[in-house]
Amino acid sequence: MGDYSLNVKGSNINTEELIKNNKKVADGGNQEMSTIFGTSSSKTVQNSDNMMGLSIEQGTKPQTPVKTNHSGRIDKHDPEILKNAPKADFKVAGEDKKAAIVVDLSENRLYRYNTEGEAFEVYSVASGAKSTPTHTGIRRVSHIESYPYDKAPATTKRHKNPKPYGPNILILNTIDPKTGKNIGSNGEFIHGNNNAASIGKYASGGCIRMDNDVITQLAKEVKPGSYVIIQE
Repeated sequence: MGDYSLNVKGSNINTEELIKNNKKVADGGNQEMSTIFGTSSSKTVQNSDNMMGLSIEQGTKPQTPVKTNHSGRIDKHDPEILKNAPKADFKVAGEDKKAAIVVDLSENRLYRYNTEGEAFEVYSVASGAKSTPTHTGIRRVSHIESYPYDKAPATTKRHKNPKPYGPNILILNTIDPKTGKNIGSNGEFIHGNNNAASIGKYASGGCIRMDNDVITQLAKEVKPGSYVIIQE
């Protein structure tokens, strides 16, 4: 917090009251952001043929978008951020494609797109630490797994120790952009976590971590076959 002392000649401003009021506003702002990823009251419409398996929330955008709170989370519908979203267009084997998800490692943000390539949601994520960086490239959602991951191969970390992965994992395969060939998984997925303080930071072993309530939402709406771009 900064210095709240006021040097205004001839003023009878009660600085103690200003401090108290300012604290109430700040506390209220943090409380609002702490529930920004909670259950939305807006209705959703699903059309897997036209929306690549994504649900777009129908409702009015906030008139005064909330930017960030102390933990670095962002309003998922902030128009100022969404208008500067990365492009979802890319090519695979010479054919034009559009990603359903783009992960921007430079700002640790995950953007979601409709079939027109328009970003409609954005979330803070954690990505790879300096010693275990997240690799860039084109991915495709192979399938989606649910906790406790007992159906995963017995030798995998998520099978042996499921808790760090949260409630869901979007399993990703790497795609060769020149040929379109699926060259398998590199072990870096999009999943939940058990360390909420890591969101927004470079802290993982290479995976993309999300808030648990957010990955639960994505697990319901993102379909296998959706393209994911991971870029710096």
